[in-house]
Amino acid sequence: MYTPSLTRETNWDTIAAFIREHGFGLLINVDDAGTPHATHLPLALVEKTPGNFVLHGHVAKVNPQWQWFGNGETLAVFSGEHAYISSSWYEKGKIPTWNYMAVHIHGSVRIQEEAEVAAALEALMDHYEAASACPVHISEIDEKTFRNNVNAIVGFELTVKEVNANYKLSQHKEDKDYFSVIDHLKALGDEHSLVVAAAMAARRSSAK
Repeated sequence: MYTPSLTRETNWDTIAAFIREHGFGLLINVDDAGTPHATHLPLALVEKTPGNFVLHGHVAKVNPQWQWFGNGETLAVFSGEHAYISSSWYEKGKIPTWNYMAVHIHGSVRIQEEAEVAAALEALMDHYEAASACPVHISEIDEKTFRNNVNAIVGFELTVKEVNANYKLSQHKEDKDYFSVIDHLKALGDEHSLVVAAAMAARRSSAK
């Protein structure tokens, strides 16, 4: 992902929080012929040892993508909220654009052992069930059903080697246009516009 220095996010705490909030990612690698393959799937960021992070995930065993995990590095893509920015919101300039936040993680993949897969599934389920009114724990799944499901997937661990985060949020604009964009996004009122507006507001103090 091309990321100009002006829009590049380098704070790991910010990036880690983004990944955890937008954990449904896109996993991409290539087969033996160099053809890219991609799967949409939940990915969990885990601090394996102090300062060393990995992503845990799994794909269906019938999905051939896992067979090419050893073909160079794998890419995990996380996309956040985004919004169209109309040039009518600027005092000057007539070129519209799109504001967005995205994170790319490059790394090598290791296939997990069965016990690791089970632990990763339990952690993933606990994380997402926490928001449920009646959370279900993995222990409530009967052993046969659980093992059948574990046998039908391939769990993996992606070691985080390279991080590329792009927060394209009108950083090049002067204050008047910058805060005009924020005001118009707030006026639109949809979830994506409000999140982008909040991210912009957090990055520049109001000068109005």
